[in-house]
Amino acid sequence: MKQGMRILLVEDSDLLAGAVGRELEREYGHLVTAVRDPLGLDGLLDTERFDVAVVDLLYEHLNKDFDTLRLSGGLRIRGDALLVSGLTAIRTLQSRPAPVPTVVWTSGEANRRLHLLYSYQDLGVRSYCSKSPGTGRLDVLEAAARQAVAGAPYVDPVLNPYLPSGKARSTSRILLEDETKRAIWRAVALGARTRQEIGALAGYAPRTVGRLIPEMYQDLTEFDIGLPESRTPFVDLVRYAAGNWQFFLDEAVRAAYP
Repeated sequence: MKQGMRILLVEDSDLLAGAVGRELEREYGHLVTAVRDPLGLDGLLDTERFDVAVVDLLYEHLNKDFDTLRLSGGLRIRGDALLVSGLTAIRTLQSRPAPVPTVVWTSGEANRRLHLLYSYQDLGVRSYCSKSPGTGRLDVLEAAARQAVAGAPYVDPVLNPYLPSGKARSTSRILLEDETKRAIWRAVALGARTRQEIGALAGYAPRTVGRLIPEMYQDLTEFDIGLPESRTPFVDLVRYAAGNWQFFLDEAVRAAYP
């Protein structure tokens, strides 16, 4: 019989975490500790040891609280705390003296794609498991956890389309390497909808914003080849940022790309 592991489960749904934790303990003999989000994770890791962590990417209560602030119009892209996601958990787990192997456990919604790409390309995660209803299976999660501990890759086929397939430039470098462009992305993600509003939040002249918008839309087509040529790049860029605001306003991403 395989030896049980100490598993840290970072999952905001108490119901799901409880059910999965009980099954992992009963069926496989693992010891599971569940936390709702990455807040306070450093303190937990100071007192407990884990063989592997299973990390969700987005947490509903943190998203909801942050989105309320975002829509209030009072946030700044510099200085104010941004959204805490599973990327923060992964960075924390990797920063320990003995890094904790990690499985990304998430559904395949479109607003998680950039987080998935970042976790793979920038944070080096290689174990992925789906939690979507109908596809998320406990045996797959258990296999992914064991592979992560062994240092071997494991990609649930359900999530494979969301991960990079080649050695092209990383998504974060395409979108965020340029300081002006990443400030514009964040301003639009905060809700700015005119060149004047974007410029005020980003700290650049409206004409600079207008000049870069078409180029930024072209950047998108470098990694998302399904995007068509646009006659309205400003509108399409705003739509893209609105659909992916969690990534552009992610605290862990800003730590790497201030």
